[in-house]
Amino acid sequence: MTDARATGRTTPATYVAPTTQAAQAASAAQADMTTGAPSATDHDVIVIGAGFAGIYAIHKFRDRMGLDVLGFDAASDVGGTWYWNRYPGARVDIESVHYSYSFDPELQQEWHWTEKFAAQPEILRYLNHCADRYDVRRSIRFGTRVVAVTWDEQADRWQVTTDAGEVHTARWFVSGAGTLSVPKTPDFPGIETYTGQILLTGDWREDVDLAGKRVGVIGVGSSGIQAISEISKVADALYVFQRTPNYATPIGNHPTDPAEEAAEKARYAELRDASRNHFLGVPYADVQPSALAVSAQQRREVFDDRWDRGGFRFFIDSFGDILFDTAANDTAADYIRDRIRERVTDPATAELLCPTDYPYGTKRPPLETDYYEAYNRPSTHLVDVKSNPIGTIVPHGVRLADGTEYDVDVLILATGFDACTGPLLAMNITGRNGVRLADEWADGPQTYLGLTMAGFPNLYAVTGPQSPSVLYNMPLAIEDHLDFIGDAIDHMRAHDHTVMEPTTQAQDQWVYETNALCDMTLLPTSASSWYMGANIPGKPRRVLVYLGGAPRYRAICHNVQRNNYRGFAFAASSRALGAATASSGTASGATAPSASSSGTSSPATSSPATSSPALDPSLMFIVEALRAQGFTGFPAAGVAGARAAVEGFVDLQAPRKEVGAVIDRAYGTDPEQQLRIFVPEGEGPFPVVVYVHGGGFVTGSIEVVDEPARDLASRAGVIVVAATYRCAPEHRFPAAHEDAYAALRWTAENIAGYGGAPTRLGIGGDSAGGLLAAAAAIRAQQEGPQLSALLLVNPLVSPVADTPSRQDYAEGYVIELADLQWFGAQYLNGPEEVTDPRLALDAADLTGLPPTLILTSEYDTLRDEAEQFAEQLITAGVETSVQRFDGMTHDAFLLSGAVPRCVEQRVAAADFLRRALVEDAGEPAFAVA
Repeated sequence: MTDARATGRTTPATYVAPTTQAAQAASAAQADMTTGAPSATDHDVIVIGAGFAGIYAIHKFRDRMGLDVLGFDAASDVGGTWYWNRYPGARVDIESVHYSYSFDPELQQEWHWTEKFAAQPEILRYLNHCADRYDVRRSIRFGTRVVAVTWDEQADRWQVTTDAGEVHTARWFVSGAGTLSVPKTPDFPGIETYTGQILLTGDWREDVDLAGKRVGVIGVGSSGIQAISEISKVADALYVFQRTPNYATPIGNHPTDPAEEAAEKARYAELRDASRNHFLGVPYADVQPSALAVSAQQRREVFDDRWDRGGFRFFIDSFGDILFDTAANDTAADYIRDRIRERVTDPATAELLCPTDYPYGTKRPPLETDYYEAYNRPSTHLVDVKSNPIGTIVPHGVRLADGTEYDVDVLILATGFDACTGPLLAMNITGRNGVRLADEWADGPQTYLGLTMAGFPNLYAVTGPQSPSVLYNMPLAIEDHLDFIGDAIDHMRAHDHTVMEPTTQAQDQWVYETNALCDMTLLPTSASSWYMGANIPGKPRRVLVYLGGAPRYRAICHNVQRNNYRGFAFAASSRALGAATASSGTASGATAPSASSSGTSSPATSSPATSSPALDPSLMFIVEALRAQGFTGFPAAGVAGARAAVEGFVDLQAPRKEVGAVIDRAYGTDPEQQLRIFVPEGEGPFPVVVYVHGGGFVTGSIEVVDEPARDLASRAGVIVVAATYRCAPEHRFPAAHEDAYAALRWTAENIAGYGGAPTRLGIGGDSAGGLLAAAAAIRAQQEGPQLSALLLVNPLVSPVADTPSRQDYAEGYVIELADLQWFGAQYLNGPEEVTDPRLALDAADLTGLPPTLILTSEYDTLRDEAEQFAEQLITAGVETSVQRFDGMTHDAFLLSGAVPRCVEQRVAAADFLRRALVEDAGEPAFAVA
């Protein structure tokens, strides 16, 4: 076997990894160029790959957009993964009717799938049909491997070098190389000595007759399972070398039913829409909330139904908490193990086939047809190489660690792929300033939307790492990405932009989002999942797929486009990109530029480059979700609608933490004058902080701040007293102010009875609650009680503040300027009250206030006034610190279940309260900013 594309050679040479081949060829190409290599040819777009991505890319860019397009593929014809993967049993695991293009209604109607889940030959016929229909072959160089991709900063073009030494240039470079196109390099000692036939499932192009032969298969992932099911029927002896068993469930394949096909074609547009709005990109709609919320009998009925219906229904359409809750996952895993034991006649073999050391779904769940029945054949032998590992490959077969040998005529390596990152790194990509992609990704992929990379202008990775990719119906995912790229190119041409690149801030936020979503699942617990890069020795263990699901991902991409390509920088040349792609805000949780600044952002240079705000992806999704629900702002919702919307924040919060005690009390006679006391675990007396909720004086409740109050109590080790108050418009100014102060007084006078230390007392609040907390603290300076801390989270400072942030972020950032004005109108009795120092904090006497922390958000209408208020506090001699959080908006502090980076704000608040209230009072809480 002389390269990665095994074709059944019987005398293998040393295996050479594709990346090594590429490096060798790149060096040779560079040498050829110095001695007169072919001159460069220039194009608008260069496309890599001739599978689903390459075919649609060429059709879209060339035929629909009128661009000059050149494609490359190492294969001799179209097909992509379906060209290379022709092993016995190769079959798609998404229903054929959905695993197909949607961009051409006529194509959808004319093509007939013969099976519910098409086999490799039929999918390859489909792609050949599409290639003929759109005449794409004339734009593709087949049998050509790209060995180097280098950004030319003088010409602002990509230089693409092939293994033939040719150089081609293009303005845009689009990789459709796929997620599973670089096979894992065989790492078995002695493999070069083997004299039989070696085949790789991922590089299998020819029919090989295995009848009557002794066959060894190493690997029981998806391809191994499919191959084993078929090979076991014909081999004289089949030895399956299994290290880690898999949770395989039935695919449920059958010939296409004509009536069902006609019904699907009649409503194809509806099916496509439903698919794009489903987590996996298929129109399933029967998922139940929790496996733990139903009886054992009901759970069994759901599992039985999904098992019988086949496909990914068991994984993605049974219970919504299987991938998130260990106990829920155990119910699915136990069910699958029971079904395995039912199907395999030998109990010992059945137990070896039952996975026990990782959760179900943390590896891509294989789908099977008669896989477990293969082990009931006397010719099939399961070899446990976990307890007795493979020691070496010998000329005639496989030798285990204990010396046991298995003679095989054919050795099949179903050992998987260098997934997601491998195809890109194999092309030796070098971006701006000579930065190599391999170096940038030394600790794992860094992308924006799983599609673009900072430092690599005009480069797009279709279904790249950190996109939904393999967890989204691939043809639809490909179309989504290519449509995004096409629209971006149109945007660039319309605005005379030469280059486009994500900002580092946007990229950092996307990486955080991707990792945070992964951490919410059970995926990190899987020891060897290629989802985490764990199947490749030395590869960084990072999640390679976006786990937010197709609808969330599509909503974020839509928000990016709808807001002038939010998070991207554009320029007339790549040399101008440097300043624009640098983080436009302060680092996460960092102190604002200076306490004397207004908090506004300004470009570092007079560069012609432009960039759009890099809003946190989670908040982009919330904005889009509100739009999809028809929410057009609090004024339009009215008082009742506004209150309902804010109460809905509870659904966007993390599960409530357990604390030592939770006690409800009243501090006045009105039903709205309520307190909830959260006592942490441990022994008191505890420091105390009164927390006043926001909501524009109109909305909000103790329920909305219950979760953040528990979180602060637990993190800081303090009692949190959450207070609600009489709300407007039923109770106008100064009702809420009077109540906030009354709640503070009640706490100071009574908290000792609940384990609190009234001598270590602070107050805090968010938004309008921040204003109420600050006003109560100002009053406390004159009337008591004495305070030790003031915490203000995105506080309102003045109803009539006129700042750049109020204008810059007036729309599209959760809380809009019109909302602020409406809330103020509900609370005020008349315009004359706007100058009252209880409402206009910037007009109040601030001397003597306790140490203060103000948390602001980069894209909050209230940001500037809060940071200006910090300046006033410092001028008044108050120990004050400001922390601005990049990419964040108003109310993110409350949304712990929807905005992963909310935890940064929570940690900052808890650290401040702990320093100010818990630690040695002789030490300052922090230095004056």
